[in-house]
Amino acid sequence: MTHATDHSTGIIDLHSHLVPGVDDGTRTVAESLTALAGLHAEGVRLVVTTPHLLVPRLESDAALVLELDTHRRAFDRLAEATADQQNLPVLMLGQEIWAPDAASVQRVTGRREVGLPGRFLLVEFGFTLQGDHNEVVREVLDAGRQILIAHPERYHYVPGAEPIEVMRCWQDLGALLQINVGSLSGHYEGSSPGSSRLAWQMIDTGMVDVIATDHHGPRRRGVSPAEGLQELIDRGASAVAQRVMGENPTRIMRDDLLPSGLPGQGRGADRLEQEPGRP
Repeated sequence: MTHATDHSTGIIDLHSHLVPGVDDGTRTVAESLTALAGLHAEGVRLVVTTPHLLVPRLESDAALVLELDTHRRAFDRLAEATADQQNLPVLMLGQEIWAPDAASVQRVTGRREVGLPGRFLLVEFGFTLQGDHNEVVREVLDAGRQILIAHPERYHYVPGAEPIEVMRCWQDLGALLQINVGSLSGHYEGSSPGSSRLAWQMIDTGMVDVIATDHHGPRRRGVSPAEGLQELIDRGASAVAQRVMGENPTRIMRDDLLPSGLPGQGRGADRLEQEPGRP
């Protein structure tokens, strides 16, 4: 479903929970519309809403198909409600896939209806990590898909592990990394201590590929893309903001962003610039 809105010069949000009544995000169509209008007012022109797909809790393929169908029917109701409304982002459907191990993600890699539009799977490993999850990344890539790892700055890593080094290993294998905009302001410090420091460390070292809202609706705050954009500009990172909130999400949607990074750029090639700008 699309509106006539031009999203080519705005923010693209690849991670949100705005399909009503299917997970811990919005409960009603009205809540979803309020959230979408708020995002549009802050410059977001395309939203991929990504309900949780909790693969380990879906014990059979039939249960998995039923869950996907539930998401689709709820999304279609939301899309119908937006049809006659202006000043809303373009709306698309994906999933945030909980895959704590290779066997879980293997169940969905061959399903073309699963993932962000195109080849990418948005994958969450779970907040308390067990092991290094390299096998999950390999499983996705071996299946001919690409992987965008959701909010790794919020994970609780294995004691003794250095989070940055763990994430570098994922990237070296071919993964992209997505952080939440709320991590820039310290919104998650209560549940994920150190997430703000880690998010900024990732930005300063060029490790962030995408920033998204992980918006769960009006009842849960801390997801302002405009505030996150301004924080990046204030830190002299306007070029990073343009890349991770606009250019990279656009290329992911077009299926032309490869895990090795943009043409001519290697890992760690992001550099903070001094002149402020907007994506």
